[in-house]
Amino acid sequence: MRVNNVYDIDNKTYLIKLSRTDEKAVILFESGVRLHQTFHEWPKSQTPSSFSMKLRKHINQKRLTSIRVVGFDRLVELVFGTDDRENRLYVELYDRGNVVLTDNELTILNILRVRTDKDTSVRWAVREKYTFNEEAERERSGVTMDDVTRAIGGIPEGKEEQLGRVMSQLTKCGNPITKEILAACGMKAEMKVSRKTDVETEFRGKLEEIRKETEHVWEQVEEQPRGFISYTEILSPTSQPIQLYNEFNPIPMPFTSKLQKELPSFCESVDEFYSRIETQKQEQKAVNMEKQALKKLENVEKDQKERIEALQLTQEQREHMANRIILNQDLVEKALLLIRSALANQFSWQTIEEMRKNAAMNGDLVAKSIDSFRFENNEFFMNLGDPYDEEAELLKVPIDISMNASKNAQRHFVDKKSAAEKVKKTVASSEKAIKNAQEKAKSTLEQVKIVTEVKKSRKAMWFEKFRWFISSEGYIVVAGRDAQQNELLVKKYLRPNDIYMHADVRGASSVIIRNKSFEESQEIPPKTLTEAAQMAVCYSNAWEATVTASAWWVHPNQVSRTAPTGEYLPSGSFMIRGKKNFMPPSQLVMGLGVLFRMDDESIERHAALEKAKKSEENPDENVQIGAQQDEELFLIEVGPKNPPKNQQNAQKLAQNPEKSTQKYLEEKIKEQMAGPSAKTQKRKQRKEKMVKQKYKDQTDDDLELHKELLKPQGKIEPKNEEVPVKNEEKPQIFHEKLEKPPKIEKIEKNEVEEDGEEADEEDKEANAEEMTLLTTLTAQPLDEDTLLFAVPVVAPYSALSTYKYRVKITPGIGKRGKATKQAIELFTRQKTDRQAALIKSLLSDDSASRNLPTKVRISAPQLHAK
Repeated sequence: MRVNNVYDIDNKTYLIKLSRTDEKAVILFESGVRLHQTFHEWPKSQTPSSFSMKLRKHINQKRLTSIRVVGFDRLVELVFGTDDRENRLYVELYDRGNVVLTDNELTILNILRVRTDKDTSVRWAVREKYTFNEEAERERSGVTMDDVTRAIGGIPEGKEEQLGRVMSQLTKCGNPITKEILAACGMKAEMKVSRKTDVETEFRGKLEEIRKETEHVWEQVEEQPRGFISYTEILSPTSQPIQLYNEFNPIPMPFTSKLQKELPSFCESVDEFYSRIETQKQEQKAVNMEKQALKKLENVEKDQKERIEALQLTQEQREHMANRIILNQDLVEKALLLIRSALANQFSWQTIEEMRKNAAMNGDLVAKSIDSFRFENNEFFMNLGDPYDEEAELLKVPIDISMNASKNAQRHFVDKKSAAEKVKKTVASSEKAIKNAQEKAKSTLEQVKIVTEVKKSRKAMWFEKFRWFISSEGYIVVAGRDAQQNELLVKKYLRPNDIYMHADVRGASSVIIRNKSFEESQEIPPKTLTEAAQMAVCYSNAWEATVTASAWWVHPNQVSRTAPTGEYLPSGSFMIRGKKNFMPPSQLVMGLGVLFRMDDESIERHAALEKAKKSEENPDENVQIGAQQDEELFLIEVGPKNPPKNQQNAQKLAQNPEKSTQKYLEEKIKEQMAGPSAKTQKRKQRKEKMVKQKYKDQTDDDLELHKELLKPQGKIEPKNEEVPVKNEEKPQIFHEKLEKPPKIEKIEKNEVEEDGEEADEEDKEANAEEMTLLTTLTAQPLDEDTLLFAVPVVAPYSALSTYKYRVKITPGIGKRGKATKQAIELFTRQKTDRQAALIKSLLSDDSASRNLPTKVRISAPQLHAK
């Protein structure tokens, strides 16, 4: 098979695509970890790394002639090409790993990680020789008693090692499989061994079993290689148990793994293991969130129960205390009299305590019944028993010195009554608290379930990695986030019939409008141009400066990466050749809205509704997301949206798009340059007065001579501009005609798109897929629709006029994350349906906030209402 291309997933993981007639394959390797054939789609880096480019240069279109493991070492050799054109790729799967590309003489052409061997001091770098141990032991030798004795004798003095780790050096099977071999032979791999271990005693009768089991394992691997994945199950409170993969092996592991699944090949098991890692992390996170929600509910129920039990216990204790005071009324009165007299005689607290102890030692019943004093609270404690029940335990009762025995008993009865009322209130409030906790737990569980479902089912659309929106007429408008994305947009996604747009300020994004048609006669409507211009200005430095600016657009054949002689274009900058078509100044107003992905049945329902609207032949209808229209109206009004006066005017506008575009821009310029203000008129009058004062001595002949000298000398031919996007100057005229520039006869070699080149079949298929994708999205979901997930959209506010959920975004001082949370809270306020749940799921990542400009202020009706 020949190499088609090389891609990088990250700085350590790479893909090699291979193909031959009617067959394709992909090899994935990760430095220091794995190398296998993959059957899944992996996300590739937007721009290839230098290492990928070097691999492409040397092995692209070469045949993969062999793959081998060097001895028993964890080093894999891939050979591409033959004879002098042979290249070898070495993938190290040990330690930190490495990837080395060499020629047929093992001279290093490229290396992922330059390093020096600690033992041999050999340095591996470009132009050096790559060396490895060719004489590594290739044949498996049987495990003998001498081998075991020698391996255990190699353990350092005073240290211990696990038996499994020592035996894995002899079986050549790795630690997990060696543990399985030992378990099958009735030995524990975790057993500690040292130099003092008696090898003869420990391995008596077991060594032959180990040898046979090892041979059996190698036979299985060489003759019938299969894949097995060991896993554990985590119980979910609300759904089926989820599987968490632990390890993969080429043989079944019945002794060390209770749960395992079998796959047809070892490559498939490795691929399945690594492809499911991220999904399983999300599933485990969802289960933890479910358990946490249920734990909170359990804690609320437990807390309410403990409160009620404490109040009931207090109620019983107060009743017992009051009864004991009544039964021992005389004793309590004597104690009160004794303490009051001591206090009246101004004895100190310490003296009173000593008097009590002496009286108790002399057998005074009153002194014995007093337990302790708490004079700071004006009370003391008595141990009171039941005179009618000698077996009843003494009860420690607080006595208020300022009250008599009856009043003290009454006080405890009042406390008992108060506790009884608190029990009733607590029971009522606990029912409400538990109900709220149950509803919150239920909402959390549903939200976790929806987030998990969305992450499993949703596949990101190609334009979501950029800044994007869908215009009012259904055109996809995409902008770059940085210089790299700007360059990627122009190189990969700008087609001959698209439009390139850029704000007329420094530090702005490159914006492209994707045309829905490949026909040159199909122009981009002016409303879409206006919305794209507004996007270009808002994603520029004009947003933070809160300065109104304008944008311009050109055709793809005017955009080039070729700089003039002696100049240099940095990444993300382009040369613009020919005339730029300037748009009117745009307002700094964006919006945040939500689109919903529908299932097939809902898509058909919306298509039928759109068809019914078209059949009414209503020219005033707005273009819906994903809607297909036979005719497009190019009438745009500044300010309130007013319909055309009659059907005939609308048809004329649709038939003459260029005239309507020109007329629209001219009218907008006139409105902006309408009559001067009173201040301007005063300034003009003052200027005229100064001119008259300055030239009061000038004669009529002098005036005529000056006018003759200031006359124009004929029509000046305009010159084509050739200015890089990065350093353009702000033009003085904003009302140039929106006409297509003449074709350039000689086009540079490195230009991204050529005007005369026809779209190939792949572009047409991709365009059809885009249009189909748009029909699956809706901004106005119906109650009966089945919605799969929500997609946040940041767009000019005018493009969100038909959205059910939208807020206005203007320059401010707020942070993007906080603004997004406010908007989502507004969308989901007092709603518990599927739409609200899908919108809330957007908070699980930064997809809703990452496209917002910095420093924003949101506004919407009832935004701060509660």
